[in-house]
Amino acid sequence: MEITKAEYLISSPNLAGCPKGDKPEYAFIGRSNVGKSSLINMLTQNAKLAKTSNSPGKTQMINHFLINKEFYFVDLPGYGFAKVAQSTRNAW
Repeated sequence: MEITKAEYLISSPNLAGCPKGDKPEYAFIGRSNVGKSSLINMLTQNAKLAKTSNSPGKTQMINHFLINKEFYFVDLPGYGFAKVAQSTRNAW
């Protein structure tokens, strides 16, 4: 499959704020600073689509990207190395 259009849609702090389940979703999940956002940027050939950082814990919301107007890439918060409060970590 060729990705011809990729656009940022929404960032949600919880499931209630996510788009309705009208399209398939492909979620990227894993430890903090493992490269989930970088992988989304590589697959879409857009280095500025998903925000990246050298410090763990940059992604703290559920980020949806609409791909070819057919499905979503979902960038989920990492876990493990992020230096955040325990209450924030528990919410993830």
